[in-house]
Amino acid sequence: MNIFLRTAAVLALVSAPLAFAPAANAAEWAVDHDTSSLTFSVRHGEKIVSGSFTDWDAAIDFDPEKTEAATIKVNVKTGSVATDDGQMGKTLTGEAWLDAGSFEQATFSSDEVVPTGEGSYDAIGTLTIRGISMPMTLPFALDIKGDKAHAKGGSTLQRLDYKIGAQIDENTLDGVVKVEFDLNATKK
Repeated sequence: MNIFLRTAAVLALVSAPLAFAPAANAAEWAVDHDTSSLTFSVRHGEKIVSGSFTDWDAAIDFDPEKTEAATIKVNVKTGSVATDDGQMGKTLTGEAWLDAGSFEQATFSSDEVVPTGEGSYDAIGTLTIRGISMPMTLPFALDIKGDKAHAKGGSTLQRLDYKIGAQIDENTLDGVVKVEFDLNATKK
């Protein structure tokens, strides 16, 4: 289970801040970490293992009227993965998983946000975990009221693409990790 949580946590941490990152000539947002979350889940055997990242930051520059100027940059401290099982959390930071000793951060970066409907968007960018960069599209819903914003979204990633828990087959630990974020932010 520790391996599963580790993989999920990395994905979740990297993906969560995508909805609010700074962009030139758009609107900068400050994420409220106390009311925001970056989570992950993955099937391990017959169970679903869930976790989160506790140390991350996001630079979000986004204006729904100027999506072409949007930029998002999320940095997640890989060693901050947390699960209901403390031992599993420690395992996820190990060399075979997130390798927090060699790769202290996972990142998501986007400079392309595309409207997909009323209040919904795709952040198209790059997710880097363990020094491996892959394209990622992060769908999210956004509700802005005055200077407050709430974004919720997520995506999936293939853990083996990032060599996370590569020694564990997909029958034991699913290859697909679900990453989700729920962010609250205030306009700077």
